[in-house]
Amino acid sequence: MTDPFDIENIKFKPFNPLTCPREEWTLFHEFRRIRHEQINPDDPYTEDSMMEKSLMAQVQHPEFEIELTSLIDSSTNKQAGHMMCGVFRETSASYEGNKHVMQFDATLLPKYRRLGIGTNMLKRILTFAQKREKSVLISGSDEEDGKVFLKAVGAKVANTGAENRLYFDDVDWKMVNEWMTQGPKRSPRTVMKLFFSIPDDIIEEYAKVFTETLNQQPMGDLDINDIIFTPESIREDEKRQSSLGRTKLTYLTIEADGKISGLTEMMYRSDRKTMITQLLTGVKQEYRGRGLGKWLKAAMLLKTKKEYPEAKIITTDNATENKPMLSINDRLGFKLRKESISAQIKREDLEKYLKGK
Repeated sequence: MTDPFDIENIKFKPFNPLTCPREEWTLFHEFRRIRHEQINPDDPYTEDSMMEKSLMAQVQHPEFEIELTSLIDSSTNKQAGHMMCGVFRETSASYEGNKHVMQFDATLLPKYRRLGIGTNMLKRILTFAQKREKSVLISGSDEEDGKVFLKAVGAKVANTGAENRLYFDDVDWKMVNEWMTQGPKRSPRTVMKLFFSIPDDIIEEYAKVFTETLNQQPMGDLDINDIIFTPESIREDEKRQSSLGRTKLTYLTIEADGKISGLTEMMYRSDRKTMITQLLTGVKQEYRGRGLGKWLKAAMLLKTKKEYPEAKIITTDNATENKPMLSINDRLGFKLRKESISAQIKREDLEKYLKGK
């Protein structure tokens, strides 16, 4: 018979990627290797050095401020969990419409769940929200334990989504080539262009189109307003991704008057050579109904196949209410891998839940 676990063994320790000693990184990497084997054992594993660079870049993000915390089991000197709290910086163009919102993530290894540790994590998350005067707390999960936990504490499911995957071996390349042929026929005055970096002469318009099409995506009942991209934030993102060995390809459809009508983006990571991430695909409302979305998707697939022959899988995230994009993805052969929820709770409701716990 084993002794009951003493919750006092769990110590909350601030985790700053810019200053933490090597022993803290060692515990963190051991923790995330366990998590990787639990949830994504068949996916490429991000090497330790690359993960460290990525987290350093995240905490220095000019738009979003995050605070990280490690949960250490003092009885074993192993990491039991990890927390993140994040808010828009006041200098972000998205701040004014979303200054009431904070995001959080709380992760525990399975053996530490249902012991009251999650409640203590929530208390610290609440303290962060109180200090920052945030009234709405948003999180999400694609694991059943996480979904149950969020619902149990009173968070309301505000949006649902899914990770969908397409295997290159399953692609109907004949159909893809047909879409490439149909695109210019249906829009003979439209041209498609590929960019590895958005040119200076169109970046201002691109930022507006990106902002518009991103915010066209269904957000369900999430209490958030438009996420705004500026030329400056786009340039910062390009620099950040390049520093991490990542390449972003962007296809744009441009109308006869020079206006951008649609876009699609893909991310290639040098540390995940077999897997491509499909990012935003969007067509402005007034240009829909001409097959631009299919044309853009087809062009990106063909380019990806040629440019990155080691790639075997394309992965993408979609809101379940995004019917037009899901229809295109279904025809391409994307298959559901994981279903996820986004849930939110008012700070006052979390305060009531935690009172007395």
